[in-house]
Amino acid sequence: MSYEDLDDSQLLSMVQQRDRGALEALYDRYGGAVYSLAMRMLSDSGAAQEVTQDTFFNVWRRASSYHSQRGKVTSWLFSIAHHRTIDELRRRRRAQSQVQYGVDLTNKPSDGADDPVAYATAQYERSQLKDALHTLRVEQREVVVLAYFGGLTHSEIAKHLNQPLGTVKTRMRLGLRKMREALGPQVQESAGHGL
Repeated sequence: MSYEDLDDSQLLSMVQQRDRGALEALYDRYGGAVYSLAMRMLSDSGAAQEVTQDTFFNVWRRASSYHSQRGKVTSWLFSIAHHRTIDELRRRRRAQSQVQYGVDLTNKPSDGADDPVAYATAQYERSQLKDALHTLRVEQREVVVLAYFGGLTHSEIAKHLNQPLGTVKTRMRLGLRKMREALGPQVQESAGHGL
């Protein structure tokens, strides 16, 4: 019996047993559809190809997490593809915000490179700040980044975003409160960011 004669559940069961041929058969069946989904959402052929590869890599890795009583193999597979595409869109938005607002939280700090303790502390604080920023809603993060990394005043942010000043102040207040909760008192004191 060839792989083409097997249904999706049988193929996935064989993938669970580490049968590469079964994975290739699933890829032959659905790789084009996964690519089309990613391409529609990303409008970038290279990124869509990467999402497609990542999707089937995750199928290989997570095949044992599929349970037929929860739905069809195709639903499970396209859910993986959709989540991977959303992750790529979020990554792009973060990168775009960093470029647009002149903030780069991914580079290693140059200060303290001669002092391993200072360097490790700066890396830790940078990581904590980055994580805290990503707990914010997009509109809150936008005003916080513009103020703290772009150096803009509330009025300048309101003008830049074409938003009422009161809205900007509210988003800033809520965003900073959420960051304080995310950072905790110890990180706030050592970072000295005034959050």
